[in-house]
Amino acid sequence: MKHSPSTSAAPMPRALVTRKLVTWILLVALGATAATSLAVRAVAQTDPAASASAKAAMPLANPATTEVSGETMAHGCAACHGTLGRLGDESFMPLAGMPARQFVATMIDFREGQRPATLMGHVAQGFSDAEIRAMGDFFAAIPPAVASAPKGAQ
Repeated sequence: MKHSPSTSAAPMPRALVTRKLVTWILLVALGATAATSLAVRAVAQTDPAASASAKAAMPLANPATTEVSGETMAHGCAACHGTLGRLGDESFMPLAGMPARQFVATMIDFREGQRPATLMGHVAQGFSDAEIRAMGDFFAAIPPAVASAPKGAQ
């Protein structure tokens, strides 16, 4: 009688599963950020004579100009940094309340390759200096999330 190999695979080590999960999350975040960036740019380039229904579907902060608000661009950051930059955990830097100057300097460092990153260098390359400043002003104006006390501590 021949011995057949087992059809069940050995479980993957926990570190490998974690690494694959983090890689997948980063890829999804990059895709969401890229899609948001493309959508924002498409809205910014909308012909002023476009139909009212198209404008209502994707309104600009100031419809009289093609300038996109920092708030609109900042929504792409939510995938990793939390809604309005208020992070629920400490995996990524919270952006809410960050001084605008710090945000701008950090993004420019990412964009120019002065600060190593897996994802942020690619994200930062999609924004001009003015857009980065607008996002920095937006995040600086948002109060940071208040850290809650650990359960059982009072």
